[in-house]
Amino acid sequence: MRLLTSAVADAVGGVLAGPDVEVAGASVDSRAISGGELFVAVRAARDGHRFIDDALAAGAAAYLSAEPAGSGTSVVVADTVVALTALGRSCRDHRLEGVPVIGVTGSAGKTSTKDLLAAALDGPFRPAASERSFNNELGVPLTLLNAADEADVVVVEMGARGIGHIAALCQTARPTVGVVTNVGLAHTEMLGSLDGVARAKAELVESLPAEGTAVLNADDQRVAAMASVSAAAVLTFGVDGGDVQASDVALDDELRPTFRLLTPWGSADVHLT
Repeated sequence: MRLLTSAVADAVGGVLAGPDVEVAGASVDSRAISGGELFVAVRAARDGHRFIDDALAAGAAAYLSAEPAGSGTSVVVADTVVALTALGRSCRDHRLEGVPVIGVTGSAGKTSTKDLLAAALDGPFRPAASERSFNNELGVPLTLLNAADEADVVVVEMGARGIGHIAALCQTARPTVGVVTNVGLAHTEMLGSLDGVARAKAELVESLPAEGTAVLNADDQRVAAMASVSAAAVLTFGVDGGDVQASDVALDDELRPTFRLLTPWGSADVHLT
């Protein structure tokens, strides 16, 4: 994403201070600045405002701040996390309008599934995908903002620490395809039970448009049951059942899987390396 800082200020309701410069992408980590980005100063365990000078020295073109303007170009807002969400949503509404967005959630396997999807899409498409496990209110808008200008599909990992979290992420990313890997014990301390985890993960399926597709694990009864809350078409996958199945699964000595892929569109032998 390339934007003038005046456009950033308009999108987030902020005040531009300093020259109107172009930014390319965004980062909340001054150590990850490579040149030209918008640095977003986030107050968390460490206050990102203390690293603005470091970000500028590393090549950041401008910064988003909740403190009075200092040197360089800044966009001053009341809350930088709220502003980052607004900027990600603006990017989805304009730069990524019409681009398919694939949301991936589940108790386990989110990051691996996201990475495998991006690898499989690379070639026929020009995918952008979440870095590492950037799957929260910071990671999702950053994924959208850091999508290359030529990206024609985006894969977004989505995590939940409570009910409503994934729904909020979906308001930003507006996924057209939703993949749910499984429902497990992860985060039951915050969600109360496996049924609570399922309710949180189902928010991705509930958010999909009627013209979208929900991709659900047929081998997990709580995930399969999410078909009932989907306005979108449903495609299931699994080992024991599903529209798309993996049969004859085996691991070699280096734990690399091979299997027979069975789909409504044909079959193939798959060896992951």
